[in-house]
Order: sequence, then C-alpha cells, then structure tokens
Amino acid sequence: MKLRGVVPPIGTPLTDGDRVDEPGLRRLARYLLDAKVHGIFANGSMGGFAFLTDDEQIRSIETTVSEVNGACPVLGGLGDTSTSRAVRMAKRIAAEGVDYLTVLPPFYFLTSQEQVIAYFCEIAASVDVPLFLYDNPVLTKCNMAPETMFELRRRIPSLAGVKISDSDFFKLQRVAEMFQGDDGFAVMTGSEFVIVPALQLGCDGYVGGSHNLCPHMAVALWDAFQAGQLERARELQRDMIAAWQVFRRGAIWGAFDEALRYLGICERATGAPYVTAVTDQERHEIHEILDQYVKPYLAVV
Repeated sequence: MKLRGVVPPIGTPLTDGDRVDEPGLRRLARYLLDAKVHGIFANGSMGGFAFLTDDEQIRSIETTVSEVNGACPVLGGLGDTSTSRAVRMAKRIAAEGVDYLTVLPPFYFLTSQEQVIAYFCEIAASVDVPLFLYDNPVLTKCNMAPETMFELRRRIPSLAGVKISDSDFFKLQRVAEMFQGDDGFAVMTGSEFVIVPALQLGCDGYVGGSHNLCPHMAVALWDAFQAGQLERARELQRDMIAAWQVFRRGAIWGAFDEALRYLGICERATGAPYVTAVTDQERHEIHEILDQYVKPYLAVV
C-alpha cells in the first residue's frame, strides 16, 4: 500500500557523549503518535544521523520501531559515502524491522546519475525492505534528476517512493507528473512551505522537521485537504510557516533543542559540534511561537 500523509522525521534525543536518550526518544515518538501521524522517519537529517555513530543510529531506529510497535509505518534512514558502507548499514537497519529503508545518494564526492543508479540498485539488492529515495541536494551535493528516479523505479520493483527536499518546485511538479497513476510509488515533499500546492500537484504527503514540534497541526492540515476544505488547509499552511520560524533562532539546532525542552520531551537532540546556545531573547521568542501555534492543540488533545 502506498505511503500517504504526514511522516515526521523524528529527532533523536541525546545524552552525554551523544548517546541515544531512550526515554526521551520514546516520549517524542508517543507525542507524534498521539497526533495520529501516518508514519515516522527515523534517523533522517532531523534525526541527526550525521553526528551519530553507526551503533547509535541503529539504537535510534531500534528504539523508534519498539515504541511505535506497528501503530504506523517506520522508515529507517540511511546516509553514507560509498556502496560498501551503505550496503553494510542497510542490512543492519533492515534487521530492526523497519517498514521502509529511506536512502540518500552518496555524499561528499560528486557523483554522476549513472553512479547514483548503481548505488541504489546495489542497496536494494542487499535487503528485502522496500526503498524510499531521499533527494536532498543542498546537503549531499547530488541533485537527482527526475529521469533518474523514473529509471530507478523501472529497475527496482521494491522502490516505494521519494522524499524531495529541494527548493526547485518545478522539479517537484515534474516528479509528481511522472509518477501520476503509479499506485505503488509515493511522492513526498520535504518542505513545510509548499505543502498545499504540493498536494494540489498530486503529492502523497509531506516530511518536515517542524512536525516534531507541531504534528497535530500537520495532521489537521492533511485532514482539511482530504476533506476538500481548501481554505482551511491554506490557513493551516500559513500557521505552519509561522511555527517554522522557531528555526530562525539558534541556528536551527539551538531552537530545536529549546523547543523540545519547552515541550517537556528531552534536553537536546543535537550532537557535537552542532550544539548551539540560544540567547534569552531567542528563548522568549521560541516560547511565544510555541504558545501560539503548538500549545493550543495540546490543550484539546
């Protein structure tokens, strides 16, 4: 069945030494589940895979799968720099019982589209879990062409979708058009700023970092759009953009940690060296935004 709806990329609460804070991660997972999200993406960019050891990445995924306990699909994230490293990690992630394996193209060195195709095909051949492509060219330096995605869908029967974290809206439109009518392939936007237009294009859902903080709003937007309440969906889209403004404080990570603390979930979800302090003014502004756009949903849940 095609994955659809709201799929937050869950953060990874951490303790000293950047070890997974298991109680904090379980609280965050329950917070998302209480909002009735449609899936959870573990060990993605917002999950901080890039500052976790391989073992802590696996622990993050394992804990998420355990706490979700089948309530919704879990996507296990994989980002690495070579085929041999990625295949080894893919097997470990698949063994944790994830429903999908979400894979970035190799990063650091520049790659051709042919090399990207070979990379994904070898990973897919190594596991029995359906794959999701994760297109994030700003962070990977690899801009996956829509035609590459289409070719991968042709070569990999288990390829189940793509998350597009790219500001190129024409590219998102092109991908949505290419896979229109494909009941086994989901197209998800990774931008909170274009959810309504993305859904109007035919996208199947959205994966946004701010949904860790405002999952109830994200689900309300989805429900409104599905019910044909376009003006309500647009209103919630505006609120979503306003809520996202917390990330303009504390260089994103500082704001994320402060917001999670304010919501009573955990102390931090940022690893070294990216831990960022917020000023008193920034802290006040973060709390004000959460009070206006997040806390009202919690009062009625």
